[in-house]
Amino acid sequence: MAQNVLEEVSACFTAPAVSQASVVVGESEAGVRKALPKVVPLVLSSLIKLSEQVGGIDVVWLMARDAHEAGTRADVLAAQAPRGQELMKALLTDHYSGRIASVASESGIRTEAVEGLLGLAAPVMLSVLGEHAATDHLDAPALGRWLQSQRSSVTGLLLADAATKARNGHGIEPTVGAHPHTAPLPMQEETDHPDRRLRQWLLPALVIFAAIIVGYWLGRTPRPAPGPGTTALATASLVPTTTAPAPASRDVAAAATGPDAAPVTAISGRYDAGTENYIYDTGRPVRLALVDGSTLTVGANSTENKLYNFLADATQQVDPVNRTKGWINFDRVYFDARKATLTDESTAQLGNVASILKSFPTAHVKIGGYTDSTGYFKDNLRLSEQRATAAMAVLVDMGIAANRVEAKGYGQKHNVASNETPVGRALNRRISVRVTQK
Repeated sequence: MAQNVLEEVSACFTAPAVSQASVVVGESEAGVRKALPKVVPLVLSSLIKLSEQVGGIDVVWLMARDAHEAGTRADVLAAQAPRGQELMKALLTDHYSGRIASVASESGIRTEAVEGLLGLAAPVMLSVLGEHAATDHLDAPALGRWLQSQRSSVTGLLLADAATKARNGHGIEPTVGAHPHTAPLPMQEETDHPDRRLRQWLLPALVIFAAIIVGYWLGRTPRPAPGPGTTALATASLVPTTTAPAPASRDVAAAATGPDAAPVTAISGRYDAGTENYIYDTGRPVRLALVDGSTLTVGANSTENKLYNFLADATQQVDPVNRTKGWINFDRVYFDARKATLTDESTAQLGNVASILKSFPTAHVKIGGYTDSTGYFKDNLRLSEQRATAAMAVLVDMGIAANRVEAKGYGQKHNVASNETPVGRALNRRISVRVTQK
């Protein structure tokens, strides 16, 4: 593992790369060389702060992996400057103009050139992280710990931003997506923790990096509009005209062609043969505002976002007749093989769901458990019941009243994909949640 990621990323900008970059951004090579030492730390500080968000390091790890696999490090121009400009606008939000102007002034180059350089440097940074994660077999938590070791290299940048916020009077931002039955709640004031204020400008577009640097564009299909109670944190329109379907999408299509397959909407993700689980792509990050003033950062396609939107949207009502409607699959809840033992990573999503239910105290939910068709029907029914009950128990342990949650196992019934393929079976092994009362 490199001891200083800033030095390694800077080394990627060789003389030929700087020469090409100067042409792309329309600035002298001398100006580019002077600006890069300011641009690269800005990108690193953004990734560090994203990694400190709930679930943020998983996003960074995935982006880094995809950037590395795309070979971005070998071509510092892979980001394409125009798209990078849109990316950084979403990344820095209200800090954008000030940051760009500061770097431009200190480097003696135009602000437009700084925008272009930011767009070029970010994917290279991610690719370097991805290369080391692959070489050293780092999972997301390990990568997060290593990123924290790099924090001292950008401390001055982070503190300067915090000081700027302090000088501006510690303004309190309004909460986005407030509970529909309460007055808008302010974001928690963070005058005693200035670093937290920086988080607000980190999430907005970093996940777009994942699309830019690997050719897997989040916007290659029409993006769903943000539902009530959410704020889209990645808004730049970066849709290429030609992009091959992701391999995971082809896997799902194949999984749903068997005779026992039920109609299934498009599912994005990949099958992990090692764990025999399906790893869902939860989409770009959105921020959910909870009734206690805190927020959750989750994926736009995640279980949490779908559940929150249903509860927050008064136009969506529980169907009292057709009880097969309204089920939402958990996308990060897994069990040990043939057991009702939740894996460690499952607790995080169940915790998020518990937080959401606390924000909607009148809501009642039902947890459904399902298996694939492997084994005996009776055994599968019992296992699914045990798994649904295990998930319910976690929610109760986290403070949700027991009379607000019920559990039922459905065994191998209600398939969402074919049981003839490993991918289909992984999709069928699932836990779902349905709102029974709002």
